[in-house]
Amino acid sequence: MPRTLLTVLDDNRGREGLLNEWGWSLLVEPPDISPILFDADTSPRVIGENSRRLGVDLGAISLAAISHEHSDHYGGMEYVASVRPGVRVYVPPGLHLWAKGLDVKLVFNPSGVRLNKRYTLTPPLRASIGLYEHALVVDVGGGRSVVAVGCSHPGVERLAALAMEYTGLRPLLVIGGFHGPSRWQLDKLAGLADYIAPAHCSGDDAVEYVRRRYPDKLVLVRTGSRILVVGEEGRVEVLDY
Repeated sequence: MPRTLLTVLDDNRGREGLLNEWGWSLLVEPPDISPILFDADTSPRVIGENSRRLGVDLGAISLAAISHEHSDHYGGMEYVASVRPGVRVYVPPGLHLWAKGLDVKLVFNPSGVRLNKRYTLTPPLRASIGLYEHALVVDVGGGRSVVAVGCSHPGVERLAALAMEYTGLRPLLVIGGFHGPSRWQLDKLAGLADYIAPAHCSGDDAVEYVRRRYPDKLVLVRTGSRILVVGEEGRVEVLDY
């Protein structure tokens, strides 16, 4: 039975013994395929040090994906490139000048792409600020998925709905930055996903609203959190908060 492990390498909420800053980075480790890194935090120092302290080897990743072109999501790629030179990094449309001089291979995602049997990137959505953003969809078995988002500038409920439409997988868990969502957006998201993990730019109000309105759906995460996902059982378990 596939068991997928998620490790939060950095979030706005810190934990004793780990470094912390404003940023977001998530490592996804299914049991039967190489790990993927989704977003790379703000600085090489934090993602590098936290990886070491958490016993994570980013040199073992097969792929990386950057959700959108903001530095709190790509800033640590210098470290990633140093331990995994030549890694393919999937990005939505944009200039991505940050990659200049790094030993990475940028791959643009213009219209959605299935990376392998577990990983899919949604078609990029354009936010009102003109920024393109895509989400990572991880097939965790049982017809379910984990949907990882960066900052959800186009709307977290839009990204989650697109993930389900594009892959045919029901979101078991949506995790990442929700960009200060409205209650209406959170209500829509709760109708799509079994579990919700607001992180990064989601804001305390979003966490508290989900806690009050959908307590059985709320998954709390912070820097260093490890979450086990078993799609066939519809189970999401926080192993280490």
